[in-house]
Amino acid sequence: MQNIKNLMAIGRISAVIGVAALAGCSSMKSSSSDDHRSEGRVEDDKRITKTVEKKLKSDPVYKFESVNVKTYGGVVQLSGFVDSQVQSRRAEEIALNVGGVAQLINGLALKPQPMPRQPVPTQALMPAQTLVPTGQASGERLAPKPAPPTTPSPDSPAQKE
Repeated sequence: MQNIKNLMAIGRISAVIGVAALAGCSSMKSSSSDDHRSEGRVEDDKRITKTVEKKLKSDPVYKFESVNVKTYGGVVQLSGFVDSQVQSRRAEEIALNVGGVAQLINGLALKPQPMPRQPVPTQALMPAQTLVPTGQASGERLAPKPAPPTTPSPDSPAQKE
């Protein structure tokens, strides 16, 4: 009789542990991802992203090497740098012609133009004056220290006269 009670207790404990383990696994899955899309939607978004990337990179004029593509729920986001507004509009056109694209967010920015070279002032080309260390923070020259005044000592010949 005691053995049956022990087996029943072990069985209950095992069942509780099993249910807790399964509940923990399912809650881990939902809490680790904030993505509320279905698996089919996720696959569609991946397909859209790959298709847009492929079409951008195979464009005969621009090649769009520095354009990034992300898709979420059929909304395509373009980001990166392009050389001109014409290039940005062409990237939009390519993305919008891909099947499954519901909306497009164009986050493309124009590449900054290089700064024009400024002529170097002629003073910068002239040899620098020779600098002499001063030892002073103010830049003033150190004057030689005057010799301390000498006081005749009792043994000196000047006192014996």
